[in-house]
Amino acid sequence: MIQDTVLRGLTIAASVLMLLFVTAPYAFPYGTFVSLDGAPSVLDHDWPSYGPMGLVYALGDILCHQEFDRSFILNGSQMPICMRDLALLAGSIVGLVVCLWIRDVLNDRRYLFVGILLLVPTAVEWVAEHMFSMDSPELRIILGIVSGIGAALIVGHALFRNGSGAEAP
Repeated sequence: MIQDTVLRGLTIAASVLMLLFVTAPYAFPYGTFVSLDGAPSVLDHDWPSYGPMGLVYALGDILCHQEFDRSFILNGSQMPICMRDLALLAGSIVGLVVCLWIRDVLNDRRYLFVGILLLVPTAVEWVAEHMFSMDSPELRIILGIVSGIGAALIVGHALFRNGSGAEAP
């Protein structure tokens, strides 16, 4: 079934992306990338000069603000994306694997509503962070994982909403 193939493809793509984001700092000398702070959707640095793995950082530069204080440090360098984005990606991988296991029931709207509910805490945390200047890396990571799972459930429901996940006879 095409939905199964798409779900597997998304799981593999997200896993490869996670692997690239985690290994990229090790492709360069210790401490190569620090203080990358910038704006999402803007290439703030000259990534092509770093070769093929520089493209991983370029993708991170486009997707993420890359704030130093909100990033994990590996090999003395910032990761290409911040801890919340990394947690969202990790949660989406977990959620996509769950969707593969429960694909026969993903057409049930309850999974859509659960997915939406799992996104709400991160939105509330983001608003509270900006309104009250609170900063909790642990909460950011936990809620990022939760929201990643929620986003994956929404994608899974969208793939299977027009029928059951079971193979046609």
